[in-house]
Amino acid sequence: MNRRTDLLVIGAGPAGLAAAVSARDCGLEVTLIDEQAAPGGQLFRNIESPLGQQALQARERAQGMELVRAFRASGAAYCPKTTIWGLEPGRVSCTLEGVPATLEASAIIVAPGAMERPVPFPGWTLPGVMGAGGADILLRSGGTLDKDPAAPVVLAGNGPLLLLLAGHLLQAGVKIVAWLDTGCWSQRLRALPLMPAAALDPAYLNKGVKMALQVLKGKIPLIRGVSDIRALGEGQLEQVSYRKRGKRYLLGAATLLRHEGIIPRTHILNSLRIEHHWDRVQRYWYPLLDQDGATSIAGLFLAGDAGYVHGGDASQLKGSMSGVAAARYLGVISKEEAADRSAAPRKQLQTMRISRGYLRHLFAPHPQLFKVPDETMVCRCECVTAGEIRKAVAEGCTEVNEVKLFSRCGMGPCQGRMCGPALAEITAAACSTGVESVGSLRIRQPFRPVSLENYCDLHHPLPDQQP
Repeated sequence: MNRRTDLLVIGAGPAGLAAAVSARDCGLEVTLIDEQAAPGGQLFRNIESPLGQQALQARERAQGMELVRAFRASGAAYCPKTTIWGLEPGRVSCTLEGVPATLEASAIIVAPGAMERPVPFPGWTLPGVMGAGGADILLRSGGTLDKDPAAPVVLAGNGPLLLLLAGHLLQAGVKIVAWLDTGCWSQRLRALPLMPAAALDPAYLNKGVKMALQVLKGKIPLIRGVSDIRALGEGQLEQVSYRKRGKRYLLGAATLLRHEGIIPRTHILNSLRIEHHWDRVQRYWYPLLDQDGATSIAGLFLAGDAGYVHGGDASQLKGSMSGVAAARYLGVISKEEAADRSAAPRKQLQTMRISRGYLRHLFAPHPQLFKVPDETMVCRCECVTAGEIRKAVAEGCTEVNEVKLFSRCGMGPCQGRMCGPALAEITAAACSTGVESVGSLRIRQPFRPVSLENYCDLHHPLPDQQP
């Protein structure tokens, strides 16, 4: 493959695919690299297979198929099964199907997407406890949640993905014994004045209504006002414990699927010291970008929900705009042509942002979400508990990177992907301040695990390994 190209796109989800297509349409030579074996990202996972298509509603299925077809026909080079572990302006270090490689480009678009907000709670490391997103991926990849389809499943949390997952589970004939709602009603009430704007995007509103009706028809017991969820069992999930109105209840369960919203994947830009802001409602960090996804580093763009979470179709629009912006940056198209190409998606994206503003409050995480017992494991890589984090604060640590040094929370292979949000929330609560005051973990490259052999081969290859 060509190790030098005009534009390098990282991520084959809706944003990355759209960016590659629009950039190719502008005349750029484009290479797209992605960890997965097939294009589509999380939203359109396995979209080219019957199983992946079956999991989507008709409108989304058509949208995903059209996007992947456009990408396949665009002429962009495609490198699946590629792990990115280093990035600097104009250069990416990666492992391409097990072989270390350096790819260079005049411009780079990063489109890593979003991830489920990781929330630690007692028993969350037990077999049988999963994130809702992981469970949905398993279903769409041809797997099952349990050998026994009649084994009881409990849904828990607060977020739109639970609606989608519930529908997929009902279609698969899974027995859902309860839905434990952890949402904050004071936050939801703030969403009411914004709900009429949802009519500006009738297709999206209709999609939500259909999912809600499907869940209602499934007659899933909905238990509201739930807190202090715990997974119980000896070597395997056996029961789910929760508190409501001061009283504790138990449910028998073989699987617990929890979801507490979506947050941007910020590790790559964080490692480059791009400025990030804190959203006080959705409680996540997001990078500072211009309207086309340009960062403060020349030639580096970001597309999709990694900038701010608006949804898959919005990510596709952001990707198209970033592809055009990259072409404008490289001087392939004029400022006027770039404005003309981006006008329609920009207008549509603005409408989406307005119409979905109510979701920001409707699915806001509960303020007490991270109020977990001291014995709760927070960092699974380094086995650090909530109590150890609070102890570090009591001993004088007032910033998350200080707590990291004293407790090792966030020093594992994931570099805080799974514990960073909880570390910040627990530290802030212990300091009686806001998360923006205690900061976020500083990410170092390589931001993904890489073998010493691959790293050394990349920088000092043997004679028979010279590119």
